Amino acid sequence: MKFLLLSMGVALVCGFQPEYSRSQEDLSDEKEQKWLSGHWHLVELASSDTSLIGVEGPFRNFIQNITVENGNLNGLFLTRKNGRCIQLSLIALKTKEACHFKLNYHGINDIYYESSKTNEYARFILYNHHNGKVNVVANLFGRTPNLSDEIKKKFEEDFLSRGYRKENILDVSELDHC
Repeated sequence: MKFLLLSMGVALVCGFQPEYSRSQEDLSDEKEQKWLSGHWHLVELASSDTSLIGVEGPFRNFIQNITVENGNLNGLFLTRKNGRCIQLSLIALKTKEACHFKLNYHGINDIYYESSKTNEYARFILYNHHNGKVNVVANLFGRTPNLSDEIKKKFEEDFLSRGYRKENILDVSELDHC
């Protein structure tokens, strides 16, 4: 999916430090599946390459719903293609590494479930391997479209601390989702 979307070196993985970490066992747990499953909103989006998250970019996908089945993440998104709004369904497959998933979409993607706070937000980062390049895409999902400034600021600070620019971060909470 795109959790968000997002196999690079350990340094890349360590860039986003989770506030509330979850383990792979948590995602396999029925309680965790119930918590993460359900309706979500895309609040902020960031990328090392802004063309990936621009209008009609391959990772400008607005999350609608997540379900966790057998530890895999199933996402339902709205996206714009050729000026039309379409539904996109993606499945990120669990790996042996905690909170790490694989997704085949616009290349090969390593997705990491980074952090969350129950019934408030979830953060995912993905590393997109496409045409010999690796780009980072980070997603901040909220149970409501408007998260606190504190949560948004933490997401932005984490992305900026990786050496990326403020211009590479989009607050999409107020945008038309298609």
